[in-house]
Amino acid sequence: MSQVSQEKHPVLGNELSRLLLRKPGGYKLVACDMDGTLLGRDHRLSDRTIRALQGVAARGITVLLATGRMMGAVREHAELLGIPGIVVSHNGALVKHSGNDTVYVHKTVPLPAVRLAVAQALLKGLVVHWNCDDEVLLTGRHPWSERFSAELGVPLKQLGAFSDTEEEPTSLLIMGGRKQLEEVLQHTRSRYGRQFDHVLIPWFDDVWQLQLLPGETSKGKGVLAVAALLGIDPDDIVSFGDSYNDLDMLAATGLGVAMGNAVEELKRAAKFVTLSHEEDGVAIALEVLFGL
Repeated sequence: MSQVSQEKHPVLGNELSRLLLRKPGGYKLVACDMDGTLLGRDHRLSDRTIRALQGVAARGITVLLATGRMMGAVREHAELLGIPGIVVSHNGALVKHSGNDTVYVHKTVPLPAVRLAVAQALLKGLVVHWNCDDEVLLTGRHPWSERFSAELGVPLKQLGAFSDTEEEPTSLLIMGGRKQLEEVLQHTRSRYGRQFDHVLIPWFDDVWQLQLLPGETSKGKGVLAVAALLGIDPDDIVSFGDSYNDLDMLAATGLGVAMGNAVEELKRAAKFVTLSHEEDGVAIALEVLFGL
């Protein structure tokens, strides 16, 4: 354990140290969610977090970014870290190397389910983003879209109508009130429930995000697919997250860590709760786990 962690966070350090006693072989992969986990409220990596992740990588531990973001919203952070590697994006629908663009997994949402969900969403006046790999397609301007673009650092491409594209999206993002999103989900699932998966997470204030994903897709499945590719056992993975789309990832990995700012359901499911994303909770936990 680093001296900084011992002096500043003795309770957190002692708790993690007890967990480490049960894992004498250590961990081989660190899987991290981004928004609300690695990134602060400003959607940036802190210097301490950068140092911690680079320190982990220097010890031969695989660092895996696992996010609902698209690849274009990850590359800047991967380049800043200076440790290019495989990224689980679109909550598992696209698994791709950030350095050489090698694609390991790419699934899309079937058009019939997408068309129905879009129609229902537009009837309710909700905001729709048709996400194809690195492109965000939409049909009108909205403050939420502008906020989304600014937070993720991705451009928006305007269409006349969603019918102008026949390309199946990697994921479909709908933004609005939780009740309205649940109604869209229920209606679409009643027709095409076996053809897609989804995540429903809070964004800001009372605005939520519903992301439709290809069938049999989740962040946790994406992380396990990468681990299998690298020959790493799930018990040798430590994962960090803050929201509902991180539940299966934390449950499937050896040490699931929830952020101090995480939703209560995730905190209850986690084996450990670190400090918040504003307090460098990931960095401090890594300092303890890997003796940085």
